[in-house]
Amino acid sequence: MIRELFGKYAIITEHPCQVILAHDSPDFPAGETVTLIRSPWNHGQGLRRILFQTVQLGLEYCRDAVLLTTDSKTPFFLPTSCKLVPLVTDLAVFRLPETYKTSRVLLWQTQYRYILRRADLFLTISEFTKQEMTKILGIPSEKIRVVPMACSEQMKCITDTTCLARMKKKYHIGDDYILFVGNMNPRKNLKRIICAFDLLKERTNLPQQLVIAGEQGWKFDRGKVLEDVKHREDILFTGFVQDEDMPALYSAAALFAFPTIYEGFGIPVIEAQSCGTPVVTSNSSALPEVVGDSAVLVDPLDPEDICRGMRLVLENRELAEQLMQKGAENVKRFSWGTSAQLLDEIIEDEVFHHGHTGHIPTLGDNSQG
Repeated sequence: MIRELFGKYAIITEHPCQVILAHDSPDFPAGETVTLIRSPWNHGQGLRRILFQTVQLGLEYCRDAVLLTTDSKTPFFLPTSCKLVPLVTDLAVFRLPETYKTSRVLLWQTQYRYILRRADLFLTISEFTKQEMTKILGIPSEKIRVVPMACSEQMKCITDTTCLARMKKKYHIGDDYILFVGNMNPRKNLKRIICAFDLLKERTNLPQQLVIAGEQGWKFDRGKVLEDVKHREDILFTGFVQDEDMPALYSAAALFAFPTIYEGFGIPVIEAQSCGTPVVTSNSSALPEVVGDSAVLVDPLDPEDICRGMRLVLENRELAEQLMQKGAENVKRFSWGTSAQLLDEIIEDEVFHHGHTGHIPTLGDNSQG
């Protein structure tokens, strides 16, 4: 989703931009002032791509530049003429290092130590993450600016029954379901979500199945998680869902359950609300900030409380309708256009008005994978 923000920003800024992409990345939104540069490495060439990002990128493309990049993924060798402006999405690598590969944790934490010395201005995507940056990294709050996330304009409520039926058939989904969207990294809390669903089925006659949409993550053993689940036949893993099918997937769900452990923002909750689906989510990290009173909040570490929240919405149609209405209002607070305009104002006020001249290479493809 950072591509959406940087893409819209690159179009509206008055300054010439370079956008650095992996060789196999999809095209990037480009205006007249944008130059697209493809690195020689694909996403699958992890080590070589990391070497390009950490060494070659800075030496070849960042002279007299403002470098916008995400999280810790910053070249180690930046010219003194380069102004570094990192956008931090979350600090899970510090809060939950056990959910990542050890080699990546060491690299990312080393890069963070470098950007703490190198950057004078930091961006982040929520007030929660701003507070985390101050607590964990010791960055003074006056050096941090918040640029909220949003969801795609394609996320709209789908009511066409033929479209909804086609999506369900494609992914073998039943008529009534609770939806979770995300990868299977342990921070997404799938083990407890599945346990809560099993409790729900055990205690009620509710017909919903649990649909888990997303790619297999690391450190998640599906077979082991499902070993003691009594209603495993009501749990469906769809795997990757194509972007064009996501609005229908959200729209047809009776409930969107997103009680994850740690989020820097939580775009899926506003995607679900944009599609008219009531939401149950966590009472921790950035999620209360993002949803306000438009969702039922639960303790993500307590399967009993997750079960309570899901049951509350599914058995109370009036509450579900209220959440749908509040959700529709809540999503109006977020748009990529507004965030891109805010980013432009920050860069102009904090960088160019302080005497920096040059172009802006943006890392349009900063996957941590």
